[in-house]
Amino acid sequence: MAKIVDLVVPNIGNFKNVEIIEVLIKENQNIKKNDGIITLESDKSSVEVPSQFSGKIKNIKVKVGDKISEGDKIGEIEITSDELIQEKKSENKKIEVEKESKVSNDTTLLKIPPLGTTKKLIISEIFLKKDQPIKIDQIALLIEDDDSAYEIPSPISGIVKNIILKKGQQVKVGDSIAEILNQALETEIKKQIIIENTIQDSHEYQSIKSASPKIRKFARELGVDIQLVDGSARKGRILEEDIKKFIKGTLNNKVNKEEVIKKIETKEEKLPYEHDEFGEIDIQKIPRIKRLSGPHLVKAWNEIPHVTQFDEIDVTDMEHFRKNLIDLNTKEKITITPLAFIMKALVNGMIKYPNFNSSLESTGENIIYKKYFHIGVAVDTPHGLMVPKIRNVDQKDLLILSNELRKISKLSKELKIDKKEFFGGSMTISSLGGIGGSFFTPIINNPEVAIIGIGKTETKQVFIDGKFVARAMMPISLSYDHRIIDGAEAARFCQDLKLSLGKNFAFNLSF
Repeated sequence: MAKIVDLVVPNIGNFKNVEIIEVLIKENQNIKKNDGIITLESDKSSVEVPSQFSGKIKNIKVKVGDKISEGDKIGEIEITSDELIQEKKSENKKIEVEKESKVSNDTTLLKIPPLGTTKKLIISEIFLKKDQPIKIDQIALLIEDDDSAYEIPSPISGIVKNIILKKGQQVKVGDSIAEILNQALETEIKKQIIIENTIQDSHEYQSIKSASPKIRKFARELGVDIQLVDGSARKGRILEEDIKKFIKGTLNNKVNKEEVIKKIETKEEKLPYEHDEFGEIDIQKIPRIKRLSGPHLVKAWNEIPHVTQFDEIDVTDMEHFRKNLIDLNTKEKITITPLAFIMKALVNGMIKYPNFNSSLESTGENIIYKKYFHIGVAVDTPHGLMVPKIRNVDQKDLLILSNELRKISKLSKELKIDKKEFFGGSMTISSLGGIGGSFFTPIINNPEVAIIGIGKTETKQVFIDGKFVARAMMPISLSYDHRIIDGAEAARFCQDLKLSLGKNFAFNLSF
């Protein structure tokens, strides 16, 4: 059963008579709980107000330029009665958290207030300093979730005695931020400290630039310190154009300037329509693993001059041998994955062509040649693609390698693998053979300089010694960093792989 309820300004830090600078919703629009509905801005901070409910917007009672306070009506939304019951339960919990607690008669714990969001909160900046004064309504810290930024003001004046939280720490509503010595007791602090630091603290407080959460996120993505940008909007509020102007006017290095400007120009612009205007949609969060790997892949693709070479390897004899392996003692079949053979072949190739087992120094002036052979293997998991490393491949036989591959695959899918196992590789294998397909262009796993893609082995008619014969052909796609490896060397490397996995594979792999 549907019910129309009020959308009101929640407790977001005791904001009073604060101006609306953005209205993020429209009538008849479907929104989800915690979606932004308006953006508020005071002289000291800005915050995106989230919706308390999921549902359809029935009407909007406010507009840009209006001034509102906690509890004021923003509009009306149509929701189900079940959700309303759930929301009331949630509010009861919030009320319990809001209760202030004191550690003594002299000090007060500054806590994170309810922010109207259930998303993971991370501390991005802390503006407090130990033994320095803090004024009422002065910004104590900046907290962010995936979509918004919240500037948390102090509800009291006093002296910062102890800072409990750290930058980058995950927090929740009710967590203690700092221990504040009440203003009435500031005489217990040396006057010299108070006098010297009050001026500095006041300057830092006033220098916090006014910008919406979206603009702050835009600046962070481009690596811009928003404190250095001059705002062109009313009251010095920073706009997207101000950040673009700052970048174009201050970057002297031509390469860096072009790179950043490219980021600006290619940044996705807001569509002139909403997808749900054309039918039903479903919005889901990108899995964490993909969110983490995405920027790494973009960086590798943009910074490394990729060249991909395609070829096929005759693995008929190797496959026949692999599929007919039997334990001489137990007479049981032995299963060894083809990847184990490929890993040994890659090691042979890297020994002959050491450029494939190297990395380029960040300065671009030196090549780091590795004496170890750690092969990365791309593992398809429900959480996204993961690339753990098999260490010291040159020192292990095929059976051990095959067992280790099964082990790391299982640990990766269960998210039980140590994160250090994802670093320090020589080269990476990306195999799609178990799924299908032939050739593709794998992206190099920076700071490595090469990656090999393996397609599905298929039986083909191959012309040998004057006649066509059926052979098992494995497609490969070798991507390499053209700054270190040239085409001729890559071609020789592929030929070496053909020899290692071909007719004389047993001898060549020395297993």
